[in-house]
Amino acid sequence: MKKIFTLFLLLPLLSISQTNCDTVYVDPDGQPYTATRTRGYWFRANSSFIISAVKAAEGNPIGVNSTGQSIEIIQFDALNLTTDTIPYDFSGIGAGFTNPHTSLFHAQDVPLGWITCAVNITKDRYYAILGAKNNTVISGSQTDMYNTVLPTGERKLMLNGDSTTFWRAALQYSLADGPGPSGQFFHDGPNFQGRIHTIICTGVSSINETTDDKEIIKVIDLIGRNSKLDKNKPLIYIYNDGSSEKKIIVD
Repeated sequence: MKKIFTLFLLLPLLSISQTNCDTVYVDPDGQPYTATRTRGYWFRANSSFIISAVKAAEGNPIGVNSTGQSIEIIQFDALNLTTDTIPYDFSGIGAGFTNPHTSLFHAQDVPLGWITCAVNITKDRYYAILGAKNNTVISGSQTDMYNTVLPTGERKLMLNGDSTTFWRAALQYSLADGPGPSGQFFHDGPNFQGRIHTIICTGVSSINETTDDKEIIKVIDLIGRNSKLDKNKPLIYIYNDGSSEKKIIVD
C-alpha cells in the first residue's frame, strides 16, 4: 500500500514550505589520517535543526583518486541533558565502558558528493558525525578510510546560527565496512576533528493559499537538484500555484 508522509501538518487550502538552509564546511584541512578507523566530531546541540545533507571532505593525498565515501550520524543516548558531559574516551572504552548510541543515518561506500538525509537534531542532545572518503571495499577485508582532520586547537562551528564547540570523535572501525558497533563511538580530545561537511536547515518561510486542483510542475531534492518521483526519500514538490511541500512517498 502506498503511503505519503508529509513533514508538516497540511491544513485545507494551505501549504507550508521549509527553507533557511546553511552549508557548514569544516575547514581548513590540517593533516591526513589513513587507517581502517574512522574520525569525525561530536557536539551538544544549542538549538534544534535538520541535517539535510552530508559530504566527506577532500584533503587526504593517499585517497585523492577515491570515488567512495562512508558517513554515519549518531546520537549519544546516555549523556546528561542538564549539564555539559563528555562521552567516554578511548581508555574508558578499553576499560569496558561504552557510549550507548542510536544511529540516525549511515551511508556505506556511496559515490562522492552531497548525500541527502533528513536527520532531526534536538536542542541539548549530543551527536557525532564521522566519515571520510574510503578505499575500494573488498568482501572479507578491512577497508581504509581516508580521513582528513583539522589542525590542532579547540574550535567552534556555526550550527543554526549558534557558535558550537565541537570535539574529535573516533571509532576504531571502518564505516565503509558497516555501521559502527554499539557503544563504540568515543571522545578523542579537543584537537584534530574529522572533516565532514553538512547542510543544515530550519524554520518555516511561508504559508500560502492553494487550490485543490494544483499540479506538480517540478520535484527537487533537499539540496535543490532536479529529481524523479523517487519513493522512500524526502523530496520537495513545487506546484503551479507557487506553493511547495516536502514529503516522502513510502511503499
